[in-house]
Amino acid sequence: MKKKQRNAVYGGTRCTCFRPVRDNKDLRIFFALWPNTLLREQLNNASKSILVERPARRVPDTNLHLTLHFIGNVYRDQLVCMQQQARLVDAKGFELDIDFRGHFRKPRVAWLGCNAIPEALRDRQQQLGQRLRHCDFQAELRRYHPHVTVARKIKSIPEHGDFEPIRWRVEKFSLIESRSNRSGVEYRVIESYKLT
Repeated sequence: MKKKQRNAVYGGTRCTCFRPVRDNKDLRIFFALWPNTLLREQLNNASKSILVERPARRVPDTNLHLTLHFIGNVYRDQLVCMQQQARLVDAKGFELDIDFRGHFRKPRVAWLGCNAIPEALRDRQQQLGQRLRHCDFQAELRRYHPHVTVARKIKSIPEHGDFEPIRWRVEKFSLIESRSNRSGVEYRVIESYKLT
C-alpha cells in the first residue's frame, strides 16, 4: 500500500509522519459545551417553547449542545493532535444565560441562545481555535454565534412561547464524535477538558 507523507504538529512539535493513503477520513468531530443531565432537561423543556410543525423535527435531548468549533472529518493522527492542543487551553470556567431564541433561514434550524454573549465564551472559543491551527484546522472567519440547535428542517419562522432563562455554569468543554445511524445522528463524548 502506498503511503503519503504528512507534516503534523503534536504538542507544539512539528514532525513528519506517514500514513496509508485512504479514500475516507476516519472520524467526524466537533468541540462543544456539553450539558449535564439536569441542564439537558432544562434545555429540552425550553425548546418546547418553540412550536415546531412537520416536516420539521426536534433535536433529541441527548444531542443538545453548544458548538465551539465544528471540525468535520479527520484522520486519527489529526485527532490526536487536536486532543493534545485542547489540553493546553488555559482558561477559567464561566457562566452564561440561555435566555433567547431564534432561527437561521438558510440552514432552516431553530435555536436557543444568549441575549448577551459572555466575553469569556468568545475568549475560550478563540483560544481553542488558535491552538487547533497547529493541527491544520482553520476556524470559520464569520462572527461566532453561539447557540443550541433544538429543531431542524423548519419551513417557516416558528412561533415562540415564553421560557424560563437557564443559567449554565461552564466548567469544561468536550470533544464529540458524530455518528450516523438509522434514526439519524448520535453524538459520543471522546474527551472532556476542565476549565480551572
